Amino acid sequence: MKKNVSSQAMDATLQNFLGDLPSKKAPNPEPQPADTQVQASEVVQQETAMVNEPMPEQTDETPQIVRRISGKQRRASLEEYKEEFLRVPSIEDRKPVFLSRSTRDALDRIVRMFGERRMSVSGLVENIMRQHLATYGEDIDAWRKL
Repeated sequence: MKKNVSSQAMDATLQNFLGDLPSKKAPNPEPQPADTQVQASEVVQQETAMVNEPMPEQTDETPQIVRRISGKQRRASLEEYKEEFLRVPSIEDRKPVFLSRSTRDALDRIVRMFGERRMSVSGLVENIMRQHLATYGEDIDAWRKL
């Protein structure tokens, strides 16, 4: 039984796993005349002070339900993960791909813990990228035409 995972959820999970969460950058301010720059800097200081203050917690009338994941569900999701990403792929024309040490170490740990005898980090990356291209292939073609 395959579960449908949205591409955004898959991207968020992959980014979280790899430690590459997108950074929140403030938009660049528009150029201003010299006499309003002092006022603008005061506003920026006030906004910065507001950002650094802790936000009050939002209280909803509905209590949040914490759902436990059973061991059976975890095993099923592990089997789905293995089926999708830890199959030994056939790679005909190999080319090198460079990864940071931390990413390589994390992928190597996954392959050693869950992969079969002939599985490698290269095979895992191949499977991940095949899934990515299958998910986003049509969008990439559409974006290319923009």
